[in-house]
Amino acid sequence: MAQNVVFKHINKIYSFFLSDSRKKEVEKIIFLTAIVAFILHLTLIALVDIGIIPINEADNKNSLKLLSAIYTPFTIILLYEIYSLIYYLPKSLTIYLGKQYEIIVLILIRKIFYDLSNASVTHAPFEFSQIQGILITFTSLIVFCLLIFCFYKLSGNRCILGDERQCDGDRSIKYVIAKKILAIGLMLLFIVLFIWSFTVFGHISPTIDNTILILKHMNNTFFDIFFTALILTEVLVLLLSFSLTEQFHKIIRNSGFIISTILLKLSFKADGLSNTVIVFGAIAFGVAILGVYRLYERKLFNKKGA
Repeated sequence: MAQNVVFKHINKIYSFFLSDSRKKEVEKIIFLTAIVAFILHLTLIALVDIGIIPINEADNKNSLKLLSAIYTPFTIILLYEIYSLIYYLPKSLTIYLGKQYEIIVLILIRKIFYDLSNASVTHAPFEFSQIQGILITFTSLIVFCLLIFCFYKLSGNRCILGDERQCDGDRSIKYVIAKKILAIGLMLLFIVLFIWSFTVFGHISPTIDNTILILKHMNNTFFDIFFTALILTEVLVLLLSFSLTEQFHKIIRNSGFIISTILLKLSFKADGLSNTVIVFGAIAFGVAILGVYRLYERKLFNKKGA
């Protein structure tokens, strides 16, 4: 009886933050906020260009180009992707990891727009290193998107139903409740990190260029801390999964997902080609692990059919 009361309260807290209806509300808020932020950024650039707002010497003109304005709505969209990642934790570990890959790709896309805005103000011809860097970035983006497609293709349609709808016993229900508790914890951490990111840099002068640099630094710190929390969460999920199954292929899948997340976290400490290689390795490893998992499942299914 007491257990049911606890479960009821946990479900109530979970629904407040991460229910289907709440997710739709967050989608609308993010959509409107991204549009408003983009328009405000463009308006600021226009006001500076026509001389209504004077630019300080400390401000970098690269931060006032049209392409740099895309950096702002992409930052907001990234916040929504983090919310979606937390939303899918109790429902499907596969989609949960896929959302991590999507976040990395969105960070890369946002970086492309920022780098192109810097390149667009250069009057001199592109150097070979610049062309090489742009080609590597675009090629990486295509490869990452293809890998993510393969990952979702391998996941099949069953993961969309999620663990919650597949509960058929007391242990399964407790497993889902435990994941909901972890999701609530991640949600609270997300809110705390979001607020902290805006308060820790309050002493820095609010120039336009500083604003861009602060956003970039905040994101690096934010994602580094958050992905550390994701690693710890996945370790706890792995330990919790032992209460449900001792099947080798499921344990390997969950362990492989942890390794993939660790590699993603390491990518935040790397720059340039090293960053690209680590991210590629993380996503490719996730695809390989999921592929092996599906082969095991197919083999077991054939045995049962026989």
